[in-house]
Amino acid sequence: MIATSGRLTHVLILFFHLVMGQGTWTRWGRGSCEGWSLWLGDIVRGHVKRGIDVPPTWSASFNSTDLGDYPTRDEAMARVEETVIRSMGEALADWSIFRPRAKQST
Repeated sequence: MIATSGRLTHVLILFFHLVMGQGTWTRWGRGSCEGWSLWLGDIVRGHVKRGIDVPPTWSASFNSTDLGDYPTRDEAMARVEETVIRSMGEALADWSIFRPRAKQST
């Protein structure tokens, strides 16, 4: 877990309220060839796809990184969402350091 200041914590909560409220899982494929994608801007690419094995397993990935196979679509989606939340928290913490530096160099 990342230690954050009170202000950064409020920014994180607001960010996830706004972004996750607009970001939705989108289904693609037909029949048993099923997949779901979650895109948040140009930064986050989450994917869940159904395998052809019996019983089917669901593979999860985040920004082209394999997150493993899961027995249900919901479990695979939950793993992607956990990874998104953790990664975005880290990115926003880094952004709070980078952004002031970027302003100074202009």
